[in-house]
Amino acid sequence: MFAPALGVPEDEATGSAALRLTARLGRDLRITQGRGSVLVTRLLADGRAEVGGRSVHDRVMPLP
Repeated sequence: MFAPALGVPEDEATGSAALRLTARLGRDLRITQGRGSVLVTRLLADGRAEVGGRSVHDRVMPLP
């Protein structure tokens, strides 16, 4: 999610990028990004990839 007006200038855990990197490298990955976000990818036998992980909740952002 990118929301500069709400103080989020970039997405610190980008699952779509992690999937592309997994496919390109041809192997499973564990990626730590930002302040404690962890992405785990798994390359499947049929060429697809799965992504999961965890993130750290560090603040509440009220919506306008």
